This record gives sequence, C-alpha cells and structure tokens, in this order.
Amino acid sequence: MVYLREIIKNNKTQISQYNNIETVAYLYASSSIQSTEIENINFELSPEEFIALDGYLNKSDSYEKIISIISKPSIKGIDASSNIFKFAGLYLGAKDQLEDKLIERFKRGDIKEQFFLSKIEPSLKNLLIENLNIDLTNPFSVLVNKLFGINDVSEKNINNALTSIINTDLDIHALLLLEDIENQLLEVMFISKSSEEVLRDIFYNFPNAVQKIIKDRRKGHPEFEIKDEYDVQDILYVIVKSFFPNMRDEDPIPKVGGKSTKIDLILREEKILIEVKMIKEKDSNETHFIEQLKVDFESYHKCIWLEKLFCFVYDPFKKTRDISNFNDLNGERTKGEHNYNVEVIVVN
Repeated sequence: MVYLREIIKNNKTQISQYNNIETVAYLYASSSIQSTEIENINFELSPEEFIALDGYLNKSDSYEKIISIISKPSIKGIDASSNIFKFAGLYLGAKDQLEDKLIERFKRGDIKEQFFLSKIEPSLKNLLIENLNIDLTNPFSVLVNKLFGINDVSEKNINNALTSIINTDLDIHALLLLEDIENQLLEVMFISKSSEEVLRDIFYNFPNAVQKIIKDRRKGHPEFEIKDEYDVQDILYVIVKSFFPNMRDEDPIPKVGGKSTKIDLILREEKILIEVKMIKEKDSNETHFIEQLKVDFESYHKCIWLEKLFCFVYDPFKKTRDISNFNDLNGERTKGEHNYNVEVIVVN
C-alpha cells in the first residue's frame, strides 16, 4: 500500500501542474483534496471551460451561459458533452435542467467515464453498480468491481490490475480510482478500531517496539540511540505515518504571548494533534514537563479544528515520581468557544 500511496502522490503533483479543465475536475472529485484549493489556482481555460469552472465552484450566476452552451447543435458529432470534464462542470452549474443529459452521457460512456461521473454525482453510483459486469482483461473494470464488492475478484487479478494501471500514464479516472482503492484498504485496516484506539496501541507498544533497534540489531549494524524527544518523535513519525499517510510533522501555530509553539505530529483529517516529550536521564522528575505542557495547551486553542490532543511522554529511565501529576492534565480544555480533549500517555 505504501508504494501505491507514493504513486498517487507523484501523479497528483504532475496533474496539478497543468491547470487545465482536467485539473479542475480532479481537484473537485478527489477525496484527498480540499475543494477550496480550486479557487486559489490560475487556470488556463477556454471561455466555455471557465463557465464550467463556475459550475465546479458552485457559482449560480452562470446558469444562462451554461444553458446556451448545452443548447448548441453538435458539429461533426462533437457537442458540449463530448469533453466529460467540461460537461461535469456545466452539469454542476445547472443540475435540475441537465439531469436527463447527465444520465444520457453516463449511459454512453465507458466504465472509466461512468466511474468519474459517479464521483461528480454520487446518485449515479447505484446506476453504476446495477450495470457493473466484470471484464478481467480490463484493469479498470477489475478494480471498480473490487471497490464496490460486486463481483468476486481474486487477489491475483487485483494485483495484476494494479500493476497494469500504475505502469501506464495515469489519467484522471485512474488516479481517482486508485485513491478510492487506497482509502478502502485503510478502512479495512481500521474497521474495528477508531483513530484514537489505533494511536493508543502505537503509544503503549512503543517501548517494546523500539527494543529491536536499540538493543537487538543485527550483527554488524550499530544500535540506535534515543537521546531526546526529537529521536522519539522521528521514530514515532515513521510508525504513525504508516497508518495515517496524511499525517504531517511540526507545523508552527500562531504566537501566544510572544512565543511560537510547534506541533510535533498532526492528523488534520482526524482532528488530532500529538505532542511528544521524553524525560531524559539527567532529568530529576516530571515537574518541568508538567509546566511545559500547561503552557503549550494555551497555544493549541489556536487550532480551532482540534478535538483531541495526545501527549505522549516517553520515560525510559523511570524518572516520573507520581503518575497522577500527568493524569491531572487529562480532560477537556476550554477557552472562549473552543474546547478540546487532552489525554496524556506515559510509557517507559
């Protein structure tokens, strides 16, 4: 799954550089991108494509222009619905009037176009499933069947289909499909656990997991040293990133009282922040860390989307005298209209 993630990331970067109508369609349909990103790009479009862009942006003042474009007679079999990316934007700007046109375009499209249109108009998903057959010679067909679980597909066929698609130049349709496949794989991994439960498992298993690299490395390979919280943060980053691919690290937040705080690990989609501390051998007890966390808590209110803050404290030398000093930090933190929950996890 890691290699799939990297392929998606690389192709996403390439597609986003073109600034054409295909880019608009991808940004709108992708589950991994905020729709507001569309507004911040200077697109290079034709006049009709700019009107389609208004549809993607949900601007209502382009309705009459959309109807005028759709009403134009076809020339040599080419009409406003021929370019499916432009047509999707036009549809979004005049849904009620173009519903029949959308169904007509959907029915004459191939499986790739049908999948794309179901991303634009979710109600088409049922129609896609109803008419979904499997063609093992068509990688896209295999993966769409896998995604919706309609027809039984073997693991071998799935792997072959993935290999076939990623070894070609990915178009918008394929990239959107691969994103959904990856999301499905992640959902299966976490189906019985919430994000918070997964993180707790990682935190509590951390001391046991790191033994392999600090004590039991292979012959001829130097052991790792965990000297401070930056070492802990780096190791934790590798572990957590494997489960939460969208995680970021060390994002500065606005200054509070002239001081800027950096968040160690950020899971924006899950509305979770992770603060990492390590009590070192030279530290006498936990008092300094308690006070430091109390100060940091005030800064985190600037993250208005934050709902859960995990404070992970690694205490390998067992310097904590009274665990209740950390436990007293647990609970709701409220400032003005914003509140978030704190959970401190201390392991050694």
